[in-house]
Amino acid sequence: MTHVHFQPVGGAAGDMILASLVAAGAPLHELTASLRVLNVAFDLTTELVEISGVGALRATVAHPEQHAHRTFEDIRELVGGAGLPDRVSARALEAFRRLAVAEGTVHGQDPREVTFHEVGAVDSIVDVVGSCVALELLGVESVSCGPLPLGSGVVGSAHGLLPSPGPATLEVLRGSRVRWVEEPNETTTPTGAALMSALTGGTFSDAAPPMELRGVGYGAGRARLQNAPNLLRAVVGELEGDAGGIQLLEANVDDAPGELLGAAVERLLAAGALDAWLEPIVMKRGRGAYKVCALVSSADRERLARLLMRETGSLGVRHLAVGRTVAERRVAEVKLPYGRCRVKVGSLDGEDFVVAPEYSDAARLAEKTGLPLPVVYSDARAAFGSYQPSAISRKQE
Repeated sequence: MTHVHFQPVGGAAGDMILASLVAAGAPLHELTASLRVLNVAFDLTTELVEISGVGALRATVAHPEQHAHRTFEDIRELVGGAGLPDRVSARALEAFRRLAVAEGTVHGQDPREVTFHEVGAVDSIVDVVGSCVALELLGVESVSCGPLPLGSGVVGSAHGLLPSPGPATLEVLRGSRVRWVEEPNETTTPTGAALMSALTGGTFSDAAPPMELRGVGYGAGRARLQNAPNLLRAVVGELEGDAGGIQLLEANVDDAPGELLGAAVERLLAAGALDAWLEPIVMKRGRGAYKVCALVSSADRERLARLLMRETGSLGVRHLAVGRTVAERRVAEVKLPYGRCRVKVGSLDGEDFVVAPEYSDAARLAEKTGLPLPVVYSDARAAFGSYQPSAISRKQE
């Protein structure tokens, strides 16, 4: 299972995260093509720079917008309606949600009514969503990060000069381990804090799980720091030993409404769970309840167990090691008379045996055309070639 560990040597910002993942191997042209579904005008480029003798990438997003003001609801509609892979959307929206909650706390507003200024601009949206796309292109299933460094001084914003770290940055990181550094600069931005917090569930540690090293990338910051190279390092590898195992988390909950449990499932998925679901159960005295379940990597067990407890109010979580047999998977795109649709293709021993249209794409096309969703599914499978396992196998033979 692919894992990435971030080392915030000088700090973390949205463009640094994106650049480090591209430097670690995420193809820039594929990443840019995937972001076009957002239907916003932008140009994403990278340049190789040298910081303290280390070659690093610096990412730049150019766009025509001058004064962007988007609410959290605006961004949720933009990202959620773009037809991105489910995990990409979930990770990105969790980052924006955490930032909306933080901004709402700072300004005394409902998070749904928070208006993003700098973060609402196209460059920040591309940084956040692009980083999540890059993780998907690298096949990353779990993420860890060292404690984020917090500097001092002041930083400019749409509200004027603010103390560094910014109030929103501190709110995002409330309850997380951080490190204070002697640096009169902003080292961790609100966007960087929100994205790292979303990807790790808010748990930061220098201890990376044992893994076979596959790639390393350095993202360059823009400020010239006085006491550290302004770099963010992304280390990509395959988990090994117990860290690469799978754990099943379970908690019985009989005192939480369904909408909160549904939100808990979404938070678990956004934080890196391989799968999460609810099971109806009957507890003592015939009380109806739910069992909250999640499949997680062994490296993520404690982090996601704590997240499950915080989200559900459960006082304990059961966990047990499980095994699973996994088919090889890839994503293809088919062209239909009324739009494009991605399909997930599963194969065993080199033979395709299942074609599953991407739900978000199919739902978008169904809404656009008025066609029933099953018809879009059927058209996508037919466009791919054939849905019958035997026919797919014969085609490969």
